[in-house]
Amino acid sequence: MKVCALTDRTFGLGLSLLELLVVLGLVGVLASLAVPSMGALLLKRSVHSQAEALVADLRLARSEAVKRAHTVVMCSSLDGQACSASAAWLEGWIVFADRDGDRLLDASEELIRVQPRLSGLISVASTKPQNDNAYFVYHPTGWAKAANQTLVFTPQGSAAAPRVVCISGQGRPTLRPEGWSECR
Repeated sequence: MKVCALTDRTFGLGLSLLELLVVLGLVGVLASLAVPSMGALLLKRSVHSQAEALVADLRLARSEAVKRAHTVVMCSSLDGQACSASAAWLEGWIVFADRDGDRLLDASEELIRVQPRLSGLISVASTKPQNDNAYFVYHPTGWAKAANQTLVFTPQGSAAAPRVVCISGQGRPTLRPEGWSECR
């Protein structure tokens, strides 16, 4: 009968405290380098998705106008219940079926979509905010008259580039690639 004795090889299978501390130190340094770039990536993605939401809702308003065969309005809204007098797109917007054509959401009209306030942005405006549209009116033909607009989504800080949404005179929205500063 053999008796197993502990040998020096048994102790060589684990990590020493010093080795463990070195590995944890390296992981900490690498994590501290990765966290700032991860924050920038998240901000960049947030700006992109919020600009995409505006484009998607403009397309929704256009398709709903054609489908319903009457006017559909998308307007900036501070409370999600009524259109605001100014082009406060940063505060959010609503899309509604405007049966009477007065550009006001009445109790008898259907609220189609509500977008709450956008976060992580300084502004959603054009380079000439005094010319910004506070609403876009889509007619049953799918066209929006005098809708020509450039909206720049400006993020907080300098970690992400602004995104530009171009809306043609007929109301067709497009999200421009990163790096564009205006509609061409």
